Amino acid sequence: MGWMIFMGLIALVVGGLLIAAPGALLRMSGELNRVVTRIDEQVVKYRIGFGVSLILAAIFLFFYAYMMGRAR
Repeated sequence: MGWMIFMGLIALVVGGLLIAAPGALLRMSGELNRVVTRIDEQVVKYRIGFGVSLILAAIFLFFYAYMMGRAR
């Protein structure tokens, strides 16, 4: 259950950055390109769709983790 919350947080942050501050995400990608592959141009081209999808995935992960914790 902890990994779902962690993955949800990552999806929420990246989705929010794709929608609100794509320039910051590109700068981070440029600085960290040795560790993390550069963000694909298609992701940046369709950043709103990817961002919304990631935020929806984060909401689903949080909801699922909540329901799993409640079932115990």
